[in-house]
Amino acid sequence: MIRLDQRQRAALSETIRELANLAAAALVLGQFVGEPPLSWRLMLMGAAAWIALVTFGLVLERSRR
Repeated sequence: MIRLDQRQRAALSETIRELANLAAAALVLGQFVGEPPLSWRLMLMGAAAWIALVTFGLVLERSRR
């Protein structure tokens, strides 16, 4: 297991939360930009990825305290 100090853990947490926003933008908002039909499955996967990544980022943030 990798041991991270507080500064590294904070940077990783922020990066993961930014990755969550990119995943949501690509999978959810991309459905409205692209050709029809909308894929509800991809939209749900984007929402699930956002929830999972934000949760993981917040867990990392909390564990550094």
